[in-house]
Amino acid sequence: MHSRWYHPPTLHSPTHGQEKKVGWLELFYDLIYVATFIQLGNALSHHLSVGGVLAFTGLMVLLWLTWTTFTDYSNRFDVDDLTHRALVFLQMFAIGGMAVSLPAVFEEETAQFSFLYAAVRVLVVLLYARTYLQQQKAREMTSRYAIGYAAGASLWLLSGFLDTPWVYMCWALAALIDFSLPLSRPIRALVGRFPPDVLHLSERYGLLTLIVLGESFVKVLTTLNVNGAGLTQGINGLLGLFIVCSLWWIYFDDVAGSRIKRSPLAGFAWIYAHLPLTIAVVATGVSIKKAMYFDLLQPAPVSYRWLLCGSLALVFFSVAAIDAVTERRQSEFGDRTRTTTRLLCAFVVLLLAPSGSVIPAWAFLGALSIIGLAQVVLDLMMAPLKADAEMLHEGAQDAFGTGEEEEESASAAPRVPSNRQPLGAAVRKGTPSELRRDLYFQLMDGSWWLLFGTLLFTFMLSNGIFAALYLLEPDAILNANGESFGDAFSFSVQTMSTIGYGALSPGSSYANVLVTCEAIFGIFFTAIATGLMFAKASRPRSSILFSEPILITTFHGKPTLMFRVGNARGNEIVEASMTVSALVDEVSPEGHGMRRMRDVKLERASTPLFTLTWQALHTITEDSPFFGMTAENVHERLRAVIVTMTGHDATYGQTVHGRGNYFPENFRFQHRFIDVLSNLEDGRLLVDYDKFHRTEPDPQTPSE
Repeated sequence: MHSRWYHPPTLHSPTHGQEKKVGWLELFYDLIYVATFIQLGNALSHHLSVGGVLAFTGLMVLLWLTWTTFTDYSNRFDVDDLTHRALVFLQMFAIGGMAVSLPAVFEEETAQFSFLYAAVRVLVVLLYARTYLQQQKAREMTSRYAIGYAAGASLWLLSGFLDTPWVYMCWALAALIDFSLPLSRPIRALVGRFPPDVLHLSERYGLLTLIVLGESFVKVLTTLNVNGAGLTQGINGLLGLFIVCSLWWIYFDDVAGSRIKRSPLAGFAWIYAHLPLTIAVVATGVSIKKAMYFDLLQPAPVSYRWLLCGSLALVFFSVAAIDAVTERRQSEFGDRTRTTTRLLCAFVVLLLAPSGSVIPAWAFLGALSIIGLAQVVLDLMMAPLKADAEMLHEGAQDAFGTGEEEEESASAAPRVPSNRQPLGAAVRKGTPSELRRDLYFQLMDGSWWLLFGTLLFTFMLSNGIFAALYLLEPDAILNANGESFGDAFSFSVQTMSTIGYGALSPGSSYANVLVTCEAIFGIFFTAIATGLMFAKASRPRSSILFSEPILITTFHGKPTLMFRVGNARGNEIVEASMTVSALVDEVSPEGHGMRRMRDVKLERASTPLFTLTWQALHTITEDSPFFGMTAENVHERLRAVIVTMTGHDATYGQTVHGRGNYFPENFRFQHRFIDVLSNLEDGRLLVDYDKFHRTEPDPQTPSE
């Protein structure tokens, strides 16, 4: 038990079942930001212009940096004595002073804010300096943070003595140091060795988001209390709060219900994406307060309309950025669907800003509410099951590290070497010309971005060529400037796409010939583009998932090779069949070395209906390529195991196939798979794909 007077900071190492909980001091610390954000929002409402929005955004960035710096420290170290509390309270007093000085910054009176901000940064440096002196294990990390933040604090102190614009240059440079310090390679390497507690971080950023969302309710209720709850204010306030509730749903059932992907820099991207999200939510609260005064039957004022639409669009863009680095394992739709939906909603919201000039305010606010409601409904459709808190925060080391950390435990999924290439990724030299890949194959086999990019490039290039041909004769296009490439290009686009607005038309026989040629080219181009997109979109994709590990263990008293396959989409695949081959190196009695495929006989190689999972079993006999294989010699005896599976997909009405490859590093000996099937309370069957790749050691066989 620690002394309340004094105890040294200890490095917090997150372990399963011992995640750090948000402390009372952290909650108290967050409350000061309520007043600070309210003051900054009020300043924005009084300086609603391009310059005011830029000042608001810059100050929000600076305030967010002070909060996230303290959050990072409290996440990594456990300390709660008199000295620590005193340093935190001093920070809170300085932040409160910053809140008071914020309106003056909009009037270019920056000295008070600069000195108070410098004080906050110095106090953070003292926290790290104290930890450096009293905690030896993390000295390499604390020293780098202390030096980096001290450099930023020095710039802030210097800026207090400068005039504009030099003061803003010092602020920008100091903020750049604070941003880049955690992303530097030495810090990321240290983060890989000492990973943060992701559950604690999720709670902290969730609480901050909750605070700024709650400010919108405070602003609406305050306005109703001061000005009275008339019909107009009541309807506007109700629609505004409905928008806020939809934002709460999107964040806490989507962002907070998702797991950070296990990839380098994903964790840092998750953290920094919360910066524009926080800015946007605060600005949304300001705009909703202004929306209380909208005349229901008149278009909303242009400045407030753009503020509301811009802030909501930024919320959706930020959520899309977070969705891009997270995965929602209980979702029935792919993660790309979430990201695409957020981006599409952001685009539609931005379109409502200019469109709001011709619709009444009630329709404008109602449309924004419908967009929020649509995302809530989509969220329910995508993820009808509640998120599993135990699953959400796995992979902290990979999410925040460099990807070069120590190996996982034996029960985790195996790692394939970074230089491991697919079996088909061979370099082909001397292939006959008629058998090589063509453009159609490349577009069908490549990504959608490759197809879209190729079609767009071809469209722009062909129109540019025809535009240049039209310019060869000055009077080729009527009502156009004979020397304007833009007019010629526009006429070419109208001709190729068969639009023909009527303002521009061919004016000579030469132009008519070109129009005929371009019309023919446009018909062929449209047909080819349509065929490519239809063929690519209609091509079925299998949802067959192969377990990452492949096991050799004892089953029913016999040595057995086993792996499992799952139908991740859950649709009907009928008449499914599976073949397994082992790729081994053999030398004939005559000394001929060759790489051979040896068939592996399964206990059951086909199934009439495949909708859930399939555990494939192969009994190892003397004729098996796995006979006598152990963990010590598997790398010498085996190159790969290739599994292919085919079946008729009832949804697509076509044959689908899947392929899985296993390499020596995927083998585990004397392990068994953890069961993934269970029953829900309502009687439905649950297939838990979070456990699909997990194994556990076989229990010891009791001695007779």
